[in-house]
Amino acid sequence: MKTLKKILLGLIVFAAFMLAIFLTGRYGWKLGGFQACQGAGITSVEVSEKSVHITGFYPGSFPEGFCGCYSEERDGKLYVGFRFSAVFGFFEAGDFDITIPVQGDIKEVILKTSMNETVIWNAETEAISQSEY
Repeated sequence: MKTLKKILLGLIVFAAFMLAIFLTGRYGWKLGGFQACQGAGITSVEVSEKSVHITGFYPGSFPEGFCGCYSEERDGKLYVGFRFSAVFGFFEAGDFDITIPVQGDIKEVILKTSMNETVIWNAETEAISQSEY
């Protein structure tokens, strides 16, 4: 009976440990903010009064799964960053279709990574300048 309890306790601890690793890989990157974000291929950006709708894909050749996006709204600009992971490429594709709620009037949408910033939508041009960033 004691051996069965030890085995069961060991399995529960192992499952909790694996769950913690999985959740950290999936959502823990958001703690790093834009430092953990990667470039993405953007196919469309639609800006309305209350939200910004962005669709896109992972631009690399090896399939990586979409983990999520990180966004900040400052001075009429919406900064967005995306994260992909090879581990999650087995579970889902790198394609994404997200809607980000906004508070104010958005004049620019900027794709931000740890290394650079690229304007993907501007209120004056209302278009994407390139299909992949």
